Amino acid sequence: MRLKQVVILCVAVFLFACSGKGKVPSNVLGEQKFQAVLKDIVIADALSTEQSFKDTGVKIPDANAVYFLKVFEMHGVTKNQFMVSYNYYLSRPDLLKVVTDSVSAQLSRKSERLSADTSKPKPNGHNVSKAGAGAGNK
Repeated sequence: MRLKQVVILCVAVFLFACSGKGKVPSNVLGEQKFQAVLKDIVIADALSTEQSFKDTGVKIPDANAVYFLKVFEMHGVTKNQFMVSYNYYLSRPDLLKVVTDSVSAQLSRKSERLSADTSKPKPNGHNVSKAGAGAGNK
């Protein structure tokens, strides 16, 4: 009889532990929303770091605070909602890896697009094809 109770207890604990794996608590930003906010936070952090190199009067923590609040406002979340969500995802390395891998991939694609755009020659009068310029003068 005692063994049966132990087995039932073990099964119950196992089922309880596995039941919440796919569900994000209601006070936590969903995976897609958290990814979007985190991506913009990373961009804001890079922007404030770049600004501090250009202007030594800019303090990174101060600039980050301003930019981060703008990001939160843009996404309709509060700093508290973000921090609760951030701590939740930190406690779930399996989900955090998915989120950070996705953010990294999105930023890499964006960087590649921007690099490709800046490497294309811009028309400036000297490199514009003149093939059609004399066509109407015959």
